[in-house]
Amino acid sequence: MTLSDAVSTRISLRSYLPDPISPQQVCQLDKAIAQYNRQAGLHIQLICNRPDPFSSLTKSYGMLTGVRNYLVFAGPESDPDLAEKCGYYGELIILTATAMGLGTCWVGGTYDRRSCLCHLSEGEKLVCVAAIGHTPEERSGREKLIRRIAQRSSKSVAELASGLSHAPSWFMSGITAVQRAPSARNLQPYRFVKKRDNSVQVHLTETNSFSSVDLGIAKLHFELGAHGGVWSWGDGGTFHKAAEEKSCGAVIWRGTPAQHQYLLARHNGGHWSFPKGHVESGETEIQTAAREIWEETGLQTEIDTKFRQVVTYYPKPGVIKDVIFFIASPTGGSEHAQEAEIADLGWFSFEEARPLVTFATDEEVLLAAEAYLTQQE
Repeated sequence: MTLSDAVSTRISLRSYLPDPISPQQVCQLDKAIAQYNRQAGLHIQLICNRPDPFSSLTKSYGMLTGVRNYLVFAGPESDPDLAEKCGYYGELIILTATAMGLGTCWVGGTYDRRSCLCHLSEGEKLVCVAAIGHTPEERSGREKLIRRIAQRSSKSVAELASGLSHAPSWFMSGITAVQRAPSARNLQPYRFVKKRDNSVQVHLTETNSFSSVDLGIAKLHFELGAHGGVWSWGDGGTFHKAAEEKSCGAVIWRGTPAQHQYLLARHNGGHWSFPKGHVESGETEIQTAAREIWEETGLQTEIDTKFRQVVTYYPKPGVIKDVIFFIASPTGGSEHAQEAEIADLGWFSFEEARPLVTFATDEEVLLAAEAYLTQQE
């Protein structure tokens, strides 16, 4: 599941099961959190098996039950855009958790703030938290009622945006994603304006203690719906659509579905991932994947197109890239690393490969490959 898929499927959930988040899921979330903390200068943390902020009925008003794990959104008190950044990067983490099958709920005031302050360093400010964990498959009547009320009160496209005449399709897709953005009391206190040069500005229509958090969440949703671009921070921030690129590659495995290894490549940038590269003119996705595998590893492979995963990221400012990963097994060739691109190649078991893969999005691809192969047994 991509983050864009998660936008379409995620709902706020308020009832949680006592089942712990698995060590593997904690590792995956921590990997994503560390990446976003580095990018934004934040101090977001995952706190597990510490129910204190939600254990008091007085503090939670009975709205949240069974919460044992939560995300702390905090950062330097001196950062003027702290709340907005917590909204933007916090929603990235929450959508990542959704893609992993976990339930989440942004929490503004219905928790004990004082019990969370111990997780902060000097000079840091707590913005808000979010509940996270496993949730019942069957939604309670209360959950369904809250969901129906929220759906009825969500704003229309016309209420959320202006400049709609001759708006490009990516703008309309962005606004559709904004309609699904969580917001304190579902106020959605912002309006997006398409400019004549196809840039976009967003303005707060009202201010409250969580409007800047809401603004950051909405900016991320618009960016995901529009499929890439760059925002400036703040009320009145401007969005410029990113240029789009595409690469293809594969998760390469050998052995049997019951006992197998994965081929990982350590790219010259230092990160461990899978072989991949740019689509050249006239190539199909499969042709690109086969060529890049051959060039980067020296291997000929049989590509299984029934497995297809998409990773999206920004390789440089103003450019968004989709990477299509298939699954493949060697059929010939002589294994060797392409010196210009690859520093090292190695075969690893799933247990060895998972912590070695650098990026959380690539780890999700590895998890999907493992599940796919397991089903072939």
